[in-house]
Amino acid sequence: MNHRERVLAVLNKKLPDRVPMDLCNSASFINDPAYFALKKYLNIEGDIEQFRKNFTANYYDQRVLEALDIDFRHVGLKPPTGYQNKTYVDGSFSDEWGVVYRLLGNERAIVKYPLMEADESDLDKYSWLDPYAPGRTEGLAERARDLYENTDYAVAAHAAHNYGFFDTAWIMRGFDNFLVDLMINKPFAKHLLGKILDIFLGLHEVYLNAVGPNIHTIIFCEDYGMQNAPFISPALYKEMLQPFHKELFAFIKKKAPQVKIIFHSCGAVYPLIPLLIEAGIDVLNPIQHTAQGMDPLKIKKEFGSEVIFHGGIDVQHALSGSVEGVEKEVKNMIDVLGQNGGYIVAPANVVSGETPPENIASLYRMAANYGTYDLK
Repeated sequence: MNHRERVLAVLNKKLPDRVPMDLCNSASFINDPAYFALKKYLNIEGDIEQFRKNFTANYYDQRVLEALDIDFRHVGLKPPTGYQNKTYVDGSFSDEWGVVYRLLGNERAIVKYPLMEADESDLDKYSWLDPYAPGRTEGLAERARDLYENTDYAVAAHAAHNYGFFDTAWIMRGFDNFLVDLMINKPFAKHLLGKILDIFLGLHEVYLNAVGPNIHTIIFCEDYGMQNAPFISPALYKEMLQPFHKELFAFIKKKAPQVKIIFHSCGAVYPLIPLLIEAGIDVLNPIQHTAQGMDPLKIKKEFGSEVIFHGGIDVQHALSGSVEGVEKEVKNMIDVLGQNGGYIVAPANVVSGETPPENIASLYRMAANYGTYDLK
């Protein structure tokens, strides 16, 4: 099988020749220091332009993907023509949503939540971003078509926005405030989520108009889990968030019926998995098995017939440890999540800046050599 054929086999619940491999999808970028170290380790010379700025992972280098034999290539929306984040004298900056950030080492910290003091009447007055602003898809249709027609890679669409409904709402409102809204200020919460839905629908309309026929997956990123539990109960998710997921995912599948939706949520989200499947996801990322309840064997047994798994390779301990530990981790995940197919190997989150480059290389070398299937 070529790259695309093995990915499509897995996405369609068939057995591939080997487990597909992904890197630099929206949930598995490489933080800049680790990227530079990996580029040097792979003897890749010459610099490339950043594909984005003011994040901790700002490079997308196809030479790295080629060297590691990654099965996917990716496309993504751009900022509007001429758009630049506003910068302030203290070094902070604001994005299109009006959220103010500051880079603190390898972290991006929020220093201003623009709707922290808002009431419901303020939501209609707020200066929301325009999803239809020109420039977001400049050159995008051509790139997606070229990848689809002239390569054998699976074509994956990066997230239309870096954060999903829950994350965007609390980033705008403040984490504690939005959790309180979900419980006792529900009209406000639904109004806010409705505003976000309108923007997400617009972004996906623009996005899929450009790339829809020529992509195989699209990822949607949220974080619903702590290390030991979800942030919200399944009942609260079903009441307050799932309806928005359902509407957006139905829109995506109507616009591009062949596209599989990858849903990212870190942490202990086991209690939410049935509801996420009900909402319309096709692929679950990242299977953070260091979190409570996220036992890969249990999850594969219970949900493996309904959803594909993507990720799984622990970045908190295994990928930052020894080569031998990485190889053991890869074998374990392929043995469990990849049993009878249904698994795409990838880091379980963004690769930290301190990750040894030989560990990243060994992840994919081991997956390619060990993760084969007998198709006879």
